Amino acid sequence: MAVLTKNQCRAIVYGLLLQEGWLPSGTTRENWGRVTIAELQLDDPPLPGAPDFQKKRLALELQAAFLRLGGNLRSPLSELKRGEETLAGLARWCHGNQP
Repeated sequence: MAVLTKNQCRAIVYGLLLQEGWLPSGTTRENWGRVTIAELQLDDPPLPGAPDFQKKRLALELQAAFLRLGGNLRSPLSELKRGEETLAGLARWCHGNQP
């Protein structure tokens, strides 16, 4: 497995969220890194019996995106539960958590 670069990790996070339509209105290529996880409004409101359903889905999709590029990623679910975390911070976490 390859270790993806910081730029590749940023591109994966940004591209996936853009493609899935989870970025808030007004988000641009210049300011997306300052968006917080809470601003994505994942699991808002939470489903009864599955309060982290969308966060789990996003975690799996991020892992799949890394695999498609020949990389590997530990589950980012714990990071996605941290509402104050920025997307730039998530991308840094992804870069540092490739086994």
